[in-house]
Amino acid sequence: MSAYSIVQIPGWETLSLHPRDHSALERRLTELAHGAVPAEVPRDTATPFRKEVRKELARVVAHAQAAGAGLIALPVETVDGSAVPASYTVSEWRDPDPDDVAPLDVLKAIASASAARTEIVEVDGRPALREETVELADPEAEPLATHAGRRVTYTVSAPDSRHFWVIFTFITLGDGNPDGPLAHLLTELFDAHLTTLRWKVRA
Repeated sequence: MSAYSIVQIPGWETLSLHPRDHSALERRLTELAHGAVPAEVPRDTATPFRKEVRKELARVVAHAQAAGAGLIALPVETVDGSAVPASYTVSEWRDPDPDDVAPLDVLKAIASASAARTEIVEVDGRPALREETVELADPEAEPLATHAGRRVTYTVSAPDSRHFWVIFTFITLGDGNPDGPLAHLLTELFDAHLTTLRWKVRA
């Protein structure tokens, strides 16, 4: 079975969504919410804000878990005093009833059915599908879908099994305009991040 390593984006943190890590996840979300407010802010002002941040973090995590993600990566540091409006999740998928089809052919089939802009790329020498689209706001949805967002998905084939895939799904709101300069800059950051993925084939 393959594993992989990937260089962490500076100022971001990857959190496990596995049930066995639930307690650690809850503690870390509370720490992040507490750290979102400077210590010098008066308690009666800071406490409601921290509670709101904690609630939003929990909702984003719950949405990722409902989508089947095993990991979520979140910005945990501000840039010029502002939060970074982006995140990505990692999911693993194994074809339960595989045909003997080459990974590249599977990716081409997915691309042909996708409404997004698609491109076949390589990630550490393995074929992958990159999909990019701007999704309209859905007021009834969980965050981040309550606002329009730019979504980029990489579906990457594993090196030792044509039936095993890792899926990275990134979304950013930009500065409120998912087609603006900030959204494109954060997308470029995510694309660069994926180039650091390295497969480790286990014996």
